[in-house]
Amino acid sequence: MYDLIWLKRSTACWLIIWGLLFPAAVLAQVPGIAPDIPEAENRNVIVQLFNWRFNDIREVIPRLRQLGYSHVHVSPPQKSNERVWQWWGRYQPVDFSKIEGPLGSEAEFREMTAAAAAHGIKIIVDTVLNHTVDLKEAPPGLVEVVGNKVVADNFPQFRPEDFHDRCNVTDDATAERCWLSNDLLDLKTESPHVRQVAKDYLKKLAVLGAAGFRFDAAKHIETDFFSDVLSVVPGEYAFGELVTARVDGFGTHLNVPDMDYYDFPLVATMREAFRLGGDLRILKDPADHGRALPGPKAITFVRNHDIDRGQANDHGIDPGGRDTFGVGWDEQHHTLDRIDVSLAYAYMLGREDGFPYVFVDMNTLPAAEQDDKFDDPIIVAGIRFHNLCLADTGGVARRPDIWRIEMPNVLAWQRGTDRFVVINKAAESFEIRDLHTSLQPGKYEEVRTGWPMSVELDGSIHSWSVPPRTAVMFVRVG
Repeated sequence: MYDLIWLKRSTACWLIIWGLLFPAAVLAQVPGIAPDIPEAENRNVIVQLFNWRFNDIREVIPRLRQLGYSHVHVSPPQKSNERVWQWWGRYQPVDFSKIEGPLGSEAEFREMTAAAAAHGIKIIVDTVLNHTVDLKEAPPGLVEVVGNKVVADNFPQFRPEDFHDRCNVTDDATAERCWLSNDLLDLKTESPHVRQVAKDYLKKLAVLGAAGFRFDAAKHIETDFFSDVLSVVPGEYAFGELVTARVDGFGTHLNVPDMDYYDFPLVATMREAFRLGGDLRILKDPADHGRALPGPKAITFVRNHDIDRGQANDHGIDPGGRDTFGVGWDEQHHTLDRIDVSLAYAYMLGREDGFPYVFVDMNTLPAAEQDDKFDDPIIVAGIRFHNLCLADTGGVARRPDIWRIEMPNVLAWQRGTDRFVVINKAAESFEIRDLHTSLQPGKYEEVRTGWPMSVELDGSIHSWSVPPRTAVMFVRVG
């Protein structure tokens, strides 16, 4: 998106080339932010440091604060299936009374949350309360299943009667009582005892410094569970995972007052819009057309660990899900177009609706495989723009989306009267000529590159050339 260098601008066009960086002399202190772009007064972006150790997270907290993040989503910290060292072992709980395992100890967890609090960052903890271990991967002697019933177990907090009978989840009717993949021991989340274990766990996490929770497999838990267990941690933020491309697929979950949700419908819409031959116009006000969750309920994202690991054939989202939710993904050739991903991040961070969420690869992967990074300059620029558009920034109550260009390959919109975004997904430049807006007149600069743009006294943009396969975000600076 921004991996271009401006050589010169004539009255007709920008001359650009791919793959080069700006000279160091014109870079701001924060890579990805031009020198004249102001600091943001507020921050409101989640970063998922997927499967990172607590000590590693603690070390990058100051950097995350500098880049504009407000929350860190950490992987499940409870004692889990020690037989599975890979990341999905964290999603097989064994003992909710203990914080220990590959990610670190309870003391290290507390040190992480303390460091986060000292820098004004909140920790959101991934919680897995729907099931325990995978029967195929369970340690010897932990559980015994005869027929479809759990008849014996050695879980510290559960007994056989705390599990549903084994059956495979096949549809919405079986979602709450059957076993995911027919192998994950499904807890009776409707039972008072199981809920009390969950309450004790959330209280423990809150005492250790957690400020919010992400509920794994929320679709497979009855809706009254969430308000019940969250009642013991009032004021803590919470959101859930419910994988569906349709807003109506959320059913009564959207009525839970204490919960937001991953906006999978918006991801499916972005996948359709940014693909070859897709139409960007479906991204205009998608919630009004059932293509996205209502803004106040939406955790907006482009990628998360399930999508990423599915594309790596590594226990992530299933093949059909990759084709539905994999922005930039080519299922036939098993390739990912990173420019499409960048354009989608620009759209997500440039719009008003939603609580943005950025996915970061496991830092245990080889460096060459860590494509999703928290300090990607493209994302950092989008975060700065997003934070500069937050309500009450500069004394402005809010900066709503005001659409100015709606074309299959180009979208442009104002954020209030002093911010402007253009996305050009085409393979050729797009020429803006005498575009009438309600922007305040003056000097504007593109957040990452510092490219200038003038808005005339009548609010019009006389001339600007948007490079191919690029998104630009402008802030008024004078």
